Amino acid sequence: MNESEQQLREEPIKPRTPKLSAEKALPRSGADTLVKIIKGYAVSSNGGETQVNYKDVASAVGISPNVVSGNNSFLLESQILLSPKYGFYLPSENAVRFARESAWDEAGAKAHLRKIVLDCWFGQVVIQNFSLRSTLTKEDMKRALAIKSGAAEGDANSLEYLIDFIIYTGLILENENGSLAKGSLDGLAKATTPQSETTSKSLGERESPQDNDGVPSQPTISLVVHLHINNLNDLTADHATRLMGWLRTLQAGQHVPELRLEEGKIKEDS
Repeated sequence: MNESEQQLREEPIKPRTPKLSAEKALPRSGADTLVKIIKGYAVSSNGGETQVNYKDVASAVGISPNVVSGNNSFLLESQILLSPKYGFYLPSENAVRFARESAWDEAGAKAHLRKIVLDCWFGQVVIQNFSLRSTLTKEDMKRALAIKSGAAEGDANSLEYLIDFIIYTGLILENENGSLAKGSLDGLAKATTPQSETTSKSLGERESPQDNDGVPSQPTISLVVHLHINNLNDLTADHATRLMGWLRTLQAGQHVPELRLEEGKIKEDS
């Protein structure tokens, strides 16, 4: 046994320190590469018709297979890709639309990616942060995304890639001084339409289920009462007592006069 072999045997093997990783999947490449991969999945799958693997995409767009596979988890979690079976993928409908339209109108095609991002956890982080502030620094956004994703210090580059991708979609705008501002939320209204419709129905007449004889029962009416106070001096104990009495009568289903506050007095309309 020579001296080097003896040293290898004598030196204890150091345990490998586990690396903390983010709880959410993060991109491993910048926005330009991610866009190429998305387009590659759309092209190689024939517009979402055929299931493909990462090697098919790599050869279609000229990117290393390791780069493609390294971003699959992020694209899957973001619902940009779907995986019908292990190892095979399909681009989502909006991803296919983006790939098709970007050749003719890339700026307009980004709206399809924004729709996807608005439903993702990082899209919600963007909306929440810009609802409180009009501008943010990249570090502020990076911190917010890191906390939400459970990212560790080693995920700093991936968080920057994520911000660049969000900027590419147009959900965030980058100012000349490097600060970030809210971009287009054109997909937000459609995303919240079902909830708005439900709210509207709750304020009006709803169809009640049919009884055992197949005859619809009486419709249920929901009433929302709004109180407008123009003068704080009208917030007296006497007015409060009269208002509470009116509400109790209303709850009992009896006829009541309408109360409205005008010029410092509560008037009754029969």
